Amino acid sequence: MAGEERHRQQWLESALETNRLLLEGVSPYDVLRTVTEHIHVVSGAEFAAIVTVNAAYPEETAVYEAAEGLGLGHMDGSPVPLQGLLATVVESGTGVVSEDITQELGWDPAPQVAEALSVLGPGVLLPLAVGGKVLGVLIVGWRRGSPNARISEQEVQMMKMCAGLAALALQQVDARLLLAEERDRIANYLRDVVIDRLFSIVTYLHSVAGLVRRQEVQLKVDKAIDELDETTQQIRSAIFALPQERAAGGQTPSAQVLDEIDWARAILGFTPSLVIHGPVDQRLSRDLQRELARAVREALANAAAHSAPSMVEVVVRVSAGQLTLTVTDDGRLSEQAMPHSALPQLRNRALRLGGSCTVRANDQANTIVEWRVPLTA
Repeated sequence: MAGEERHRQQWLESALETNRLLLEGVSPYDVLRTVTEHIHVVSGAEFAAIVTVNAAYPEETAVYEAAEGLGLGHMDGSPVPLQGLLATVVESGTGVVSEDITQELGWDPAPQVAEALSVLGPGVLLPLAVGGKVLGVLIVGWRRGSPNARISEQEVQMMKMCAGLAALALQQVDARLLLAEERDRIANYLRDVVIDRLFSIVTYLHSVAGLVRRQEVQLKVDKAIDELDETTQQIRSAIFALPQERAAGGQTPSAQVLDEIDWARAILGFTPSLVIHGPVDQRLSRDLQRELARAVREALANAAAHSAPSMVEVVVRVSAGQLTLTVTDDGRLSEQAMPHSALPQLRNRALRLGGSCTVRANDQANTIVEWRVPLTA
C-alpha cells in the first residue's frame, strides 16, 4: 500500500509541476515535452509520446511533438501520416486501453515508427481534447511481458489527468494559430487594398504635379507625395512586423522558413524562391530553428527595403557542422547606402551565436546577405 501511495504521489507531483509551467507561461511545446517525460518515468513505460493535429499541417497529418523511449527521441517535431488507431482516436475522441495494443484492430502506426513500436504489448491511447475538440493523442506503451506495465483504471485516470494538462497546452497552440490566421487576413487587406489605393493616389498626384505652374503649390504637392510614400513604407513595415508573435514551435525548420517567405510576399508583391540543401529539418535544435526563422525575416526585410526588387532567392544549407543562410536580391541600393552598415540585427544575432554575417554585391549588382552560424549554437 505504501508503494501505491508513493506512486500516486509521483503522479500528483508531475501534474503540479505541469500546472506550474502552464501558469508561468512557459512555451506550450516545452510543457508537452515535460508531460511526456513525466509520464514516461512515472508510468515505467517503454514509450511515451504526444502526437498532435493542427491547422499548420495538411489534413491527414499528425506531428510527434515529444517522444520518449524506444530510440524515437529524434521524432520530436516530425510530421507523420495520421492513420490507424491514432486516427481513430482523433476522429472518435475515445481512448483505447489494451493488454496488447499492437494486436488491436486497425493498429497500423505510421511507417516512421512502426518497427520500433512493434515490441509493445500493453498500451494506452488517450485523446487530448478541449471543449470537445481533439487536438492530439497521448500514447503510452510497455514491452510485452514488462513487469512495469500498469493499465489499471486508477493508473489510466492518472494518465488522463496529465493528458488534460497537455490538452490545455495544445489549446494555447491552437489559439496562436487562429491569431496568426487573423494577422494573415489583416496583412492581406493592407497589401491588396490600402497600399494599392495609396499607390494610385501617389500616381495621380505625380501627374497633377506636372501641370502645376505656381511654385508654392508644386512644393505642397511634392510634400504630400513624400508623406504618402512614407505612410506606404510604414504600412509595409507594420505588415512585416505582424508575424513576430506567431508560434513557430511544432513546425519543421523548412516549414518555418516557408512561413517567413509567404509573409515577405505581402511587402514584396511576389514570392521569393527557396532552395534547401542538407538535413535542415533533422539537424537544428529548437533554439536554432527560432534563430533561423528570425534571420530569414530580417534578411527579407532588408531585401524589401531596396528599390524595386524583382527577384529574391533564399538558400538554406546545412553542411560541415554549419548552418548557412544566403539571401540574394536584385533591388537597387541608394547611393548613400553602405553595405557594411546593413542589417545590424542580423549581424549581432550571428555574432551572439558564434557565427558571422556578410553583405556584398555580385557581378550583376545583386545584393547578397550571407549568415553563418555553427550547428552547436
